[in-house]
Amino acid sequence: MKKYIVMACLFLLTGCNPFTQTNVTIDWVDFLQFSGEKYNRSQLEIADPDLIGEKIGEVKKTLDDNVKDPDYKSKDGDAAYLPAGTALYEVKNEPNFIAVRDKDSINGYKIYSKTNIRTDFYSINKDEVLKVQIFDEVTYEQFILRKAIIDKKDIVRFIDVLQSGKPDSSLVFDYSDPKMSSYVILVYTSEPVAKKIPLFFDGEQYFWYNSDSEVLPAEIENLLKVNDG
Repeated sequence: MKKYIVMACLFLLTGCNPFTQTNVTIDWVDFLQFSGEKYNRSQLEIADPDLIGEKIGEVKKTLDDNVKDPDYKSKDGDAAYLPAGTALYEVKNEPNFIAVRDKDSINGYKIYSKTNIRTDFYSINKDEVLKVQIFDEVTYEQFILRKAIIDKKDIVRFIDVLQSGKPDSSLVFDYSDPKMSSYVILVYTSEPVAKKIPLFFDGEQYFWYNSDSEVLPAEIENLLKVNDG
């Protein structure tokens, strides 16, 4: 009988769950939940800050470091990493996206997209591209415009070169290596968001990441050059 009393006491002391885990570390996907839908951090930039609409809500709870239960069910107002109180903004006439102010984003906002929306580079229709911007990343997440491509033939050629990369999983970018350079490419269509493509140079060849690292043709170097005059 004493054995059962001791077990009952232990059960009560552990909050009715003797298997509660208090030191669990959860590797969250960067997401927020709003109006019953999950929105994931995307590789997108707002095409024009004037397309940011009204404030539609704010983050109520940050999950990282605050939620230890791997079975936790997220609720409206939850965000994996955004601080509580972060304002959420609509993207005008586009319910699939939510914008959050971000000083490190090129056009001033991080974009979160619904989980069923394709935001990858291969969803781009090159015939719909209106403009391409190329930025030098001078320090981590600090960018300077290098050039813009607006001629239709030049745009199509640039996209063709990017889409002709060859997979090479051995390539890894290292910010601490002085031989390496990094760029960001923004691809604009008629949509309110531009697709963002990180591009890297390791001192010998240019590459970018898709599902794997891809080495780009040598022609990319000429396309990145700034035209004199």
